[in-house]
Amino acid sequence: MADQPAHLILRVDAGATAEVEDQAQLAHSLRQDIRELDVDSVDWVRAGEAPAGSKGDAAALSSLAVTLVPTVITPLMGMLSSWLSRHDRATVTLESGGQKLTLTGSPSAEQKELIEAFIKSKASAGS
Repeated sequence: MADQPAHLILRVDAGATAEVEDQAQLAHSLRQDIRELDVDSVDWVRAGEAPAGSKGDAAALSSLAVTLVPTVITPLMGMLSSWLSRHDRATVTLESGGQKLTLTGSPSAEQKELIEAFIKSKASAGS
């Protein structure tokens, strides 16, 4: 079933001192980069209606729902590593099927092992 689409939620955190606008801009930048990959879709996660007069829900402005075939997970992870190396204060948390993986900066050897395990579990499960 390796050709079944995988569904990932990516949550971008620009750091404790970042403004909502900075957070949204960072997530928009990541979304643009992901769209350059061969993904089925990359959409904003909707968390309901934003309060009247607000610029939007901070969680919704920094969360992306990505659907892709498992063979694209490896290029996605490579792109995320490169993207994070350019945005050194940012953190991206991937969620899928009850699993979470948090990435920051250039991945350490330990993070690379976790990334490989995450890729293998998503590629074999197709979810």
